[in-house]
Amino acid sequence: MRSFYFFIYNLLLFILLPFFVIVMLFFYLKKDKRSAGFFGKIFPYFKDKIKTDGGIWVHAVSIGEVSASINFIKLLREATKKPVYLSVVTKTGYRYAKANLKDAVEHIFYFPYDFMFSAEIAVRSARPSCFISIETEIWPNLIRIMKNKGIPVFIVNARLSESSYRTYLRLKAFFNYVFKDIDLAACISESYLERFLKLGVRRNNIVVTGNMKFDGAQPEDIEKLKKEAIIYGSLMNIILETDKVIVAGSTHEGEEKLVLDAFLKLTEKNGKNIKLILAPRHPERVKYVEALILNTYKLPFIKLSQLPHINNAGSKKCLIIVDEVGVLSKLYSLASVAFVGGSMVNFGGHNLLEPLFFGKPVIFGKYIYNFQEIADEIISKNTGIMVKDFNELYEAVSLFLYDENASLKAAINGQKLISINRGSSLKNVNLISDLLVHQA
Repeated sequence: MRSFYFFIYNLLLFILLPFFVIVMLFFYLKKDKRSAGFFGKIFPYFKDKIKTDGGIWVHAVSIGEVSASINFIKLLREATKKPVYLSVVTKTGYRYAKANLKDAVEHIFYFPYDFMFSAEIAVRSARPSCFISIETEIWPNLIRIMKNKGIPVFIVNARLSESSYRTYLRLKAFFNYVFKDIDLAACISESYLERFLKLGVRRNNIVVTGNMKFDGAQPEDIEKLKKEAIIYGSLMNIILETDKVIVAGSTHEGEEKLVLDAFLKLTEKNGKNIKLILAPRHPERVKYVEALILNTYKLPFIKLSQLPHINNAGSKKCLIIVDEVGVLSKLYSLASVAFVGGSMVNFGGHNLLEPLFFGKPVIFGKYIYNFQEIADEIISKNTGIMVKDFNELYEAVSLFLYDENASLKAAINGQKLISINRGSSLKNVNLISDLLVHQA
């Protein structure tokens, strides 16, 4: 039955291939972000096969997964003494990886599509000693090819969203064969462990090691980011002009309006001694945010990339739009309070821990299923607030801006939460190192 199911799966992919190529070529010609790495995904290649031969292939989808994998990759290289090469899916993930991991990995490339020919080319070109997926993307053909070649498949920081889990359950007759080929699933929590078990991962191949996102910034990294952020702070005159700074990060359409409304209400009530740093999730949305601020709010603003090129008077604007990739985490260090987007609209949320690394209170919406365990801990430890609407957002921001006791308590609790949960990356590296030694 296994061969039959894979035959059907590949037949469907073959039928869809011409339409898929036409659509992607259209996106490519329009320079749409969805075409990022299109040719590299169809015909994967490696510039230097000798260096990558026998190395470790790590896969991280986008910025969130790449960020979670940074400490893990550094520890992995040190422990195994093998070269590491990293694949990503999104353009922003590629840029972030280039900026933050260029010295830690041998090669960064776009992950191949799961067509038999592209997956086969990638595996044959890379010749990895193992394949490690950060969090969870299941690619049946790629996993099957790996197993046929005797290459172990590991998933670390393993998680499955409720919607993905239900999809895999509905197609369990097929995906059971895929999940059985996973040699290690190092899960974030017991609830995810149960999901992987039900989908077919063997009990001996599954374990709970915690969430690597808590290792996203080590103490030395935090100090470095703080120093880098001081440069931005000086350019913005944030530190000298006011200590009331709101950083709204990874926002999506609909959330900028909520944040701006709260910001205006706060300035009307408390005076114009507040700064707002607004960072849309995707750089291509900066133009939309600019238009929103100009046409609806009539507020003066400046883009982050312009800061080094303006005079001191210009830097005193109260609103800064972040139009650069990979700088948000350091900007959180300038915050009095942080709002993390993708959570008041139905996107599942983004990394809630980044503000906590710097001891900053965090606010987020109710759509937080991608970070549910972290959100539950933040709420239970009183280091942040979940809000449901504009009024609750305004009240939460106001609380952390003007109640020093509430802000200090949240900061201390946040640091404790980070400290208690560190160490998942090292656990995963030790597990993988042991498995590779036993296979050798």
